[in-house]
Amino acid sequence: MTVIFSSIPRISIAQEVPNLRQNMPYSKARDILINSGWQAVFNLDQINNPDKSAPVSYFINKGYTEILDCAGSGLGLCLFEFRNAYGKTLNVTTANNGENKETVFGWQTEEPSQTSATVNTDCAPQDNK
Repeated sequence: MTVIFSSIPRISIAQEVPNLRQNMPYSKARDILINSGWQAVFNLDQINNPDKSAPVSYFINKGYTEILDCAGSGLGLCLFEFRNAYGKTLNVTTANNGENKETVFGWQTEEPSQTSATVNTDCAPQDNK
């Protein structure tokens, strides 16, 4: 039997959404995402919002600072944001929020927007040789 050990460090960069399932506990989904290289996006606006809803406060108190917002009616869905090393955004929606019963309702990804810049070279020094 031959055993090969590699001394090359492995870098975990999420390229695809890991195995999320509808109705799985959000805490488990969150752990899977973070362990797969996705980063929870810190939402300072909600943390500093003096008028945040009770569900948003509940999640912030749990340390889920990636909370974007929660609906105030219907299923009371809440939205969380993650981003990978390539700038891809993953939004996770939860239902049954509160009392540690929150479950994954759905998710979607969004590619990073391509921005372009125009550089004005008129003011650059000219070579007048």
